[in-house]
Amino acid sequence: MAILESCCFWKDVRSGSFACAIYTLVYFGFSTLMFLFYLLGEQEFLLGNRAHPTGESLLEKGDVTVVTVIFNVLLLFCSMLMVLSSVLLILGLQQSKRQLMLPWICFMLGDMLIECFHLVYLALSRRVNFDPIVGFIFTMDFFLLCLNLYCLLCVISQYQTFRSQRAELQQASSAASQPRS
Repeated sequence: MAILESCCFWKDVRSGSFACAIYTLVYFGFSTLMFLFYLLGEQEFLLGNRAHPTGESLLEKGDVTVVTVIFNVLLLFCSMLMVLSSVLLILGLQQSKRQLMLPWICFMLGDMLIECFHLVYLALSRRVNFDPIVGFIFTMDFFLLCLNLYCLLCVISQYQTFRSQRAELQQASSAASQPRS
């Protein structure tokens, strides 16, 4: 049985999964561009020509740390994979192929875990000055994580629906091929 029976404003999880695929395609497309521009500024550091990153952050006091650059590289990698897997998700939904949904599920889970670890790192590193702007950014990130979790549950529910439909078809075909006495 699927986790969700309906998703968002749609009556079924299939339509909601299409909406999740479009949302993640746009969101992670912009995220990819944002991380690319950020990491282009850190190109000298990433190539080993500079000892420390020179970028700035709204969240951290002073210059960013090496750990933050590593998180940004990981998030760029996840964002690019999410763009590709969003296209696969759309194809999987159109063709009713649940295998094409698995990359999206895995990469979304990975991105959410990296985001959570990054937030925990920022909170524990004592480099964050909690002013209204930082509080707003943390709040927005929390809501985006919740939205991504809801999308993940919606797509997993559609995956479960495809799986149960396939099991029913196999059961019906095996019952039809059984010799009658």
